[in-house]
Amino acid sequence: MADDFDAIVVGAGMAGCAAAIRLAQGGANVLLVERGAEPGTKNLSGGILWGHDLDRILPNWWKEMPVERHIVRKAFGMLTADRALCFTYDDPAWGQSPYVAHAVLRARTDAWLAKKAEEAGATVVASVPVEKLNWEGTRVHGIVQGGETMTAPVTLLCDGANSRLSLGTPIRPNARLDGATTELGMKEVYRLDAATLEERFQLTGDEGHAEEWICGLFPPKVMGGGFLYTNHDTISVGLILNIQSMFGTDARSPDLMERFKLHPAIARRLRGAELVEYGAKLISSGWASRPAAFSGDGWMIAGDAAGFVYSSGIVIQGMNYAVRTGLEAAETALAARSAKDHSAGRLAEYDRRLASSGVIGDFRDFEKMDRVKWNPRFYQQYPAMTAALFQRMMTETGGPKVPVRKLLDQSRRAAGMSRLRLARDAYDLYRFF
Repeated sequence: MADDFDAIVVGAGMAGCAAAIRLAQGGANVLLVERGAEPGTKNLSGGILWGHDLDRILPNWWKEMPVERHIVRKAFGMLTADRALCFTYDDPAWGQSPYVAHAVLRARTDAWLAKKAEEAGATVVASVPVEKLNWEGTRVHGIVQGGETMTAPVTLLCDGANSRLSLGTPIRPNARLDGATTELGMKEVYRLDAATLEERFQLTGDEGHAEEWICGLFPPKVMGGGFLYTNHDTISVGLILNIQSMFGTDARSPDLMERFKLHPAIARRLRGAELVEYGAKLISSGWASRPAAFSGDGWMIAGDAAGFVYSSGIVIQGMNYAVRTGLEAAETALAARSAKDHSAGRLAEYDRRLASSGVIGDFRDFEKMDRVKWNPRFYQQYPAMTAALFQRMMTETGGPKVPVRKLLDQSRRAAGMSRLRLARDAYDLYRFF
């Protein structure tokens, strides 16, 4: 019996839509299924889409897709309970077309990409909560939904960090959702008229601003970072929390969000803005959350579902990797279709493509970054130490000036940091960053 489709893609996010578009462009009969009421409705993710991976399938996407603003400035800083220390990178080259990054709201971009998939010839069906993969021994042969089986020789799993289709299968035989392999992302969107927003953030036209913060204002042991991005007439603000660090504490994620928003440095940015959306989602924890394999007999896994979310604390990227891995999976599926071979050996080309496109290297080579990114001292001692150092350096007291080396030593001791520990942390930064 003939298969229903040449390929089935589960999840209409960045990875799934990109894969479906490329498959359809290559002549494949492809089904793209989405659990939400329509593509984008359940995708809270949103922030900065870096790079131009979409150029491969949609050369003018950045002119046509409903992006919010192109990023011209990136800030990074540390917060204590009442102080802020921030470094800003402002690059005129970022303001030149075709731009290095764009702020996006996924409800808009995902819907647009799904429409492009339809225009390319893909069948897009929403409100389909796929129950399970259709396993025939060790082979995946389509999906099962509502007791009905839809078959295809290859299935692409692009169903996000909480990839329910892969859990408890040979793809993730021992995986479980816990604080070691996932992080909690929280986001709120505040409406602020474009003119006020541009004046407040010193922007012109479609220019955008992005910032990330190390949050040293949370209860002991709790680790998390904050972010803020400017959209056209809204501001996206939120947290990424280390779930494991909250175990055994009384910390509640909504309370942490309120504490972040009420910090003077954040509150002044949100002054007069109106809350219009909020939510939370799990985030893949990079290489640590990868599946047992990226491909097998009749299947491939891409995007967040495969753990392809890169975060060093300063650089946070996921959507570009979702697009790239979705496209590499699609190219592999098209080659398999031409060869009429969808075996595990044939689809292993996907793994080779992940390596040659730089995806595997980016995650494998920075695997130990979690040792730095989730070093508790970066969320407790270092913000306090750094803020105290700059406060002593920059505040005029009328007394004698103190050399910076002595101020640093005083701040270090006040934060309870030994010289040896400071040196070890600096060495870890040098080795793994």
